[in-house]
Amino acid sequence: MYRNSLIIIVTLFLGNMLQAQQLVPLDEVAYVKQINRTIENTKSDSVRLYNTLLLSEYWAQTDSLKSKQALDKILSSSQKNTLAKGILEYYQGVFYANQGSKSQAKTYYEQAIKALENDSHNIVFLIKSWYNYAYIQVEDKGYDYMVKTLTEYCIPLSEKSNNTELLAYNYTQLGLTFMSVGQFDKAEEYHKKALEQLDKIKNKNSVHLITYFNLVSNYCYKPDSKTAKIYLDQAKELLNPFPESQHYPNYYYQEAMYSTTIQDFDNALASLSKGAKLAKESNQTKLLHLLYFRMYNVYLMQKDYRKAKAQLEHILAEKVLAKEAVNRRITYTQLAVVNDVLGEHKEAYQWMKKASLLGDSLQQNKLLENMNELEILHQTADKQQKINDLEKEKKANELLSKNKNLRITILVIALILSLVIAFLIFINYKKQQKLNKQISLSHEQDLLHIENQRKYEATQAILQGEEQERQRIAQDLHDSMGGMLANIRMTISSNDSFNKENVIEKLDKSIVEMRRISRNLMPETLKNLGLEIALKELCEAMTQKQFAIQFEAFNLSENTPFKTQMALYRIAQESISNITKYAQATNVIVQISQNNNVLNLTIEDDGIGFDKSEIVYGLGLKNIQNRVKLINGTVEITSNKGEGTTINVECYV
Repeated sequence: MYRNSLIIIVTLFLGNMLQAQQLVPLDEVAYVKQINRTIENTKSDSVRLYNTLLLSEYWAQTDSLKSKQALDKILSSSQKNTLAKGILEYYQGVFYANQGSKSQAKTYYEQAIKALENDSHNIVFLIKSWYNYAYIQVEDKGYDYMVKTLTEYCIPLSEKSNNTELLAYNYTQLGLTFMSVGQFDKAEEYHKKALEQLDKIKNKNSVHLITYFNLVSNYCYKPDSKTAKIYLDQAKELLNPFPESQHYPNYYYQEAMYSTTIQDFDNALASLSKGAKLAKESNQTKLLHLLYFRMYNVYLMQKDYRKAKAQLEHILAEKVLAKEAVNRRITYTQLAVVNDVLGEHKEAYQWMKKASLLGDSLQQNKLLENMNELEILHQTADKQQKINDLEKEKKANELLSKNKNLRITILVIALILSLVIAFLIFINYKKQQKLNKQISLSHEQDLLHIENQRKYEATQAILQGEEQERQRIAQDLHDSMGGMLANIRMTISSNDSFNKENVIEKLDKSIVEMRRISRNLMPETLKNLGLEIALKELCEAMTQKQFAIQFEAFNLSENTPFKTQMALYRIAQESISNITKYAQATNVIVQISQNNNVLNLTIEDDGIGFDKSEIVYGLGLKNIQNRVKLINGTVEITSNKGEGTTINVECYV
């Protein structure tokens, strides 16, 4: 009798402990304070809503009113759509599951899973939704469905998301499920896997505590009281800093399990009394009645059958565990056993009859559920067949209609073709007239193009002459004037009768100015070192206090014609000068790159910009356009008020 009772209690314990092991933090007081503080202080609507949902989940097991109030705040909020899809449905499922409304909870979990299955950012909620969805169906689908869900969804998703804490939790829950069918060695294997994952977590948390509890239970059932005591002590050490934790009733349950295993029944009853008192104070009703049922087990082992019977009757009267038909049937069966031992056979018969009727009712409900599922499948198949028949009938009618109208369609098409031919003849006549006009207009445009080409060639010749003249003047300034000024400086610096510092300073400034003019007329760096070095030097020289110039060059060829290099250099010089005068910029980027034979120059600033439809192009922008034409390139100027200006030049080399 004791062995049968033990198996029944294992089933009852696990069927309710799966839900009782909510992932509540060890320091619950600090946890709730932090949530409320965040709700009061945050400016983010989504953060406030999410923390309110955390409150609803926290209170779901112990205070349904507070849980509902928090949930209603979210449901009535105009900002609830800021929450990711599926999250609100998950918390609604949690609330209704704790209220015993399994059908509503199942619906919300299904909605959450559907919304979250493709959301990689909220995979934690998907894992929890799968777990809770399976748990509420254990009574109907059995523990094999729980094992299937944990192994095919929860554990793989935890591994995929690298969530060590959830992976450990799902491993220990899988072990707890195997305990329900008496496979204690298999259960131990998965509890140990949970411990392996928990070793990777630096700070111990509620998952550690739950795993220790599960190991205590498993070793007590094996039985292995020495090993059970090791994990019981670890659980106690973890709980010591948190005297107000709602995990204590569960701890006293495990302590009573250990005391029962070593047949210390007095201590077992004392632990259960402590746990029951705390569970009652914290409104943990399911856990309270599990503690009551464990008391019944201890009385049974003591062979105090009167107290055992009274305990079962008390459990039925409270109507907590007895709400579920499976638990009620277990209680009826145990009352029949106890009454039989007491010699009260008539009462034992009545309880056994109730258990049998309830068992038949449960079987009948499952049978009806299966029949309903089959009926739905049959109706679906029947409806699909009707749809297919209607589709065939529709196609047949469409084909018949097409055949009836075929002759009319042919006649209409013939008439339309005649009209189309007449219309095409008319259009062709009009096109011929228009073509003659276009030929005449094209001739005029060719003459205009020739005239523009001549103007362009004249402009090109002027620009080329200007560059040649600048080059000659630059050479003269550098070779003649520069040498003379340097000679004068040396002569004066060697004669003590002059105010050397003043004269030398002025001459130095004259030389610097002469070199600046020379570089502007014809930059020596461009001639000697190439376009990239010249542009870099230009950017450094033209950097101002109010803005910085960032220069970037990519894949420039050394074989670019000097004419093209000079044009691009002048374009960059003119662009930066315009930025200095008008743009009010703080940052300028000059970028030049080459891809095969295509050369790109981009000058971009973050200044005030301008409206291209309102501005009249001045000499600076016109010079840029003329120089681009000189190298047969294209220029694009992009600007809007307040958004800066970008000049992009492209040419072939």
